[in-house]
Amino acid sequence: MSYPILSCSNVSQLAEFVAQMVPKIWAGSSFTSTISTARSNAFRLFCQNMIKSTQVSSPCVLVALLYIYKLRTAYPSIRASLGSEVRLFTTALILANKFLDDNTFTNKTWSEVSSVPLVELNIMEMEFLSALNYKTSVHQAQFFSWAAQCQQWMSELMLAKQMHRKLAEKKRSSNYHPYSLKSSLICYQKQQQQQQQQPRYRLLHPSSSSVAAALAAAAAAQATSVATVAAATAMNVNYSNFIPRV
Repeated sequence: MSYPILSCSNVSQLAEFVAQMVPKIWAGSSFTSTISTARSNAFRLFCQNMIKSTQVSSPCVLVALLYIYKLRTAYPSIRASLGSEVRLFTTALILANKFLDDNTFTNKTWSEVSSVPLVELNIMEMEFLSALNYKTSVHQAQFFSWAAQCQQWMSELMLAKQMHRKLAEKKRSSNYHPYSLKSSLICYQKQQQQQQQQPRYRLLHPSSSSVAAALAAAAAAQATSVATVAAATAMNVNYSNFIPRV
């Protein structure tokens, strides 16, 4: 019979899951919302380096998360502080490795991998064991129940990432631009101005046929004016008061 562990395909996904879950288990969602992106990424890289360097299994990581959950349940009034997630996960992973695996690392090796001083690492291990009343044993049913819960959390995390990625791709592929409407309006206004200027341009630069017609009309008007002046002079009439018919 197969039991679900975690549906992660690589160390990077497992490290990202741990980086999301440790602060939430230990301090709650309200605390994780105050963690900056840079700090969250730094903790994720730390977890990735720890898992990759020690080659611990995913069940070992799950047991470490369970120890953190037990510690929080036993001491709900403990106030979490920034930076505590690094030492907390390191200590829990040491205990899980010693409980679950036959071949374990020494605390000196864990100190070199985590960059936590050996003296502090030994003190944290003893304090963690004391807080758990040295009860590090995990029953099979409890482990698989916890694994199923973690698998649900990981599925929710992966779904949220997929939705975020699809939304980002949709924004990148969309033709929408915040200034697209304004640009279209400016383009339309320019077209209207060009259309209004076209008749004026034709008047300023008429064709040859229109020029000939205008010259003929001017000649006819000039001839009429000369004839009108001659008639008015013959009749001794002030031609300025005479309105000719054109």
